[in-house]
Amino acid sequence: MARKVLSGRVIMRTRLLVLPLLAVLGASAPAWALKPGAHRDLAQKACAANRLPAPFCERMGKQVYETDYLEWTDLSAHAQREYGQDRCDAAEAAATRVEMLARAMVDHAAAERYDDAAVDLGRALHTLQDECAHHGMTNEEHAFYSIEDTCGEGNLSPDTQLDALACAKARTDRIMTAAAAALRGTSWAGIEELCEFPNGCTLASLPSPFQACDFLARHYEWDGVDSRWNGDIVGPALEDAFARGLRGDPVSVAMCDAPDAIDPVTSRATVSDLEAGCLVTDVLCLGKADEQPAVATPPPSTAGCAAGGSPSLLVALLALRRRKQKKS
Repeated sequence: MARKVLSGRVIMRTRLLVLPLLAVLGASAPAWALKPGAHRDLAQKACAANRLPAPFCERMGKQVYETDYLEWTDLSAHAQREYGQDRCDAAEAAATRVEMLARAMVDHAAAERYDDAAVDLGRALHTLQDECAHHGMTNEEHAFYSIEDTCGEGNLSPDTQLDALACAKARTDRIMTAAAAALRGTSWAGIEELCEFPNGCTLASLPSPFQACDFLARHYEWDGVDSRWNGDIVGPALEDAFARGLRGDPVSVAMCDAPDAIDPVTSRATVSDLEAGCLVTDVLCLGKADEQPAVATPPPSTAGCAAGGSPSLLVALLALRRRKQKKS
């Protein structure tokens, strides 16, 4: 796939602060994209519809939004798997996560630890929503589709699909109804103080734009083979795991009875042309997103939707300024 080259004039007008929108929030994607804001919006609307206290809903919503930031390196938090990891192992890790968080939410609410309970629910809900988009996809495959979107190749990212949003909304409604039933009888004493300063529930953090650049660079590590699991099996299994946690049932058993039990029914065709990128990512990411790794077999990715570690914002700004000065 040929790289697209934009004129120097267009690039020099581009500001570095656009990068979080391009690479993390997907500014070029439709408004319905399953991004952090959509995660939060779906969660808080379902929470309010079930008449849970507004401060609890706001704190839970903040956590749903911040899961990408706070649990950046935990792929189970995003219903994904490591490159080369067995599908069953990854799906069981995600199921264990939501089951344990559901148990913790009930226990924390009973102990009037409402902040902890809201955090538990937000973390679990993010995973359950993300499964609708990722279906176990590795970061390497995800990065390939995301960089294609960033460079104008079309609506390919799993986070920008209409069916993912519809799935996440329906699943959020079901999960919140179940959570509200489990929290029935909670005293909610002092809940009005939950989002007061300095705790605050309005502002929430996203991963840095440079972490997004590192994530996009991982597209070179993908082998072109479909890495998803069967969402029709794993999605309902995660919901069942959450319900078991709410009830306090015994810890679940293994999800798979055979190595290929949750393989997708129909795999996507293998992608043979893995070259991706454009001058936009070259400049905004200082070449990092489009630079093929020097090592033949790079270490596996360890982050959900992206991977961390990058130059500071100051270094990047100075580098871009120097480039502009040399051209003027």
